[in-house]
Amino acid sequence: MPIEFKEGGSDYSLGVEEELPIVDATTGELVQKIEEIMSRLPTELHESVSYELFQSVMEIKTPPCASTSEVEKHLRELRSRVGSWAAACGASLASAGTHPFSRYRDQKVTDQERYKNVLRTLRWIAQREVIFGQHVHVAVPGPEEAIIAHNRLAEQTPILLALSANSPFWQGFDTGFESARVKIFESFPRAGLPPAFPDYEAFERYVDLMVESGAMEDYTFCWWDVRPHPKIGTIELRVLDSQTSLKNTLALTALTQCLVAQVLEEVGPHKPYNMHLAVENKFRAARYGMDAAFYDIHDKITVPARDLARNLVERLKPHAQDLGCESELEGVLEIVEGGTGSQRQREIYKESGNFLDVVAFLIEGTRPALAEEQS
Repeated sequence: MPIEFKEGGSDYSLGVEEELPIVDATTGELVQKIEEIMSRLPTELHESVSYELFQSVMEIKTPPCASTSEVEKHLRELRSRVGSWAAACGASLASAGTHPFSRYRDQKVTDQERYKNVLRTLRWIAQREVIFGQHVHVAVPGPEEAIIAHNRLAEQTPILLALSANSPFWQGFDTGFESARVKIFESFPRAGLPPAFPDYEAFERYVDLMVESGAMEDYTFCWWDVRPHPKIGTIELRVLDSQTSLKNTLALTALTQCLVAQVLEEVGPHKPYNMHLAVENKFRAARYGMDAAFYDIHDKITVPARDLARNLVERLKPHAQDLGCESELEGVLEIVEGGTGSQRQREIYKESGNFLDVVAFLIEGTRPALAEEQS
């Protein structure tokens, strides 16, 4: 069955979603406060804040934005205002890809039928999904352009993940991974790297097969690292860990937008990506973060992640200039030189040996006024 794609997104407009952990302001533990916070939010914020699988998580989301500077305006306001309402409930927002020590067994599912169905179907796999990501939507002109962007963003997933890595701790121990979050989420069906589709019709056939087989209700149950989102006319990047620093959020948003613009403005041919190699490179990104080295199948060489990121920023500068996100794209280099969220978390823990100090760092860094200092 054809899946109608909302066409017309030729300006690469943006939308960003941040999944944010809700923690007790005193103990630092994840706390089931979403209902209380939502009940207090002013009406004008209701469309910008939504539920997630568990009651200790919320999602904030921008409307469609013309630029990364507009994304910043909305996210800064949302982090500030929603954070204030959380504080009124005795809670704080502490953005990261995982919580350092809270137990997944202690979390309560959100009282909505979609989430209850997910838990009934996936059981232990869903129970462990106490993880938090940043999603970036970029508008594209039409369905075939969505598939071109889908394949190229999937190919670039390893470096995007390495830059965003912000989940080293899980259940009170150091996992040894820079992004434990993605390894947890890969246990979901239809998660991880997506199929390499040759065209939009192949995507439609895949969705038809999964729906016909009873695996899912619609394409929104494809939880891949990258996916077309026909209903709103975007390509959606989902592999990123949630960022503590708003500046890092914006850098990764600008990088994603520029990558989409680059590939859609290139002269073809556009081919499906090498999924097998991307899987290997993605593992290296999750395990080693910016200390990883990725194999480049085109040049037959292994490239350090930091060199790859620097080269990518240099190549994308003309697109950043066209899109008005030069300063945000430069933020990628600050991650390269200053360290990822995972590296910062480990530094804090090494200094004190106390996970509470890590949570305190996450709380402070999530506050918009301090986001630039914590990047």
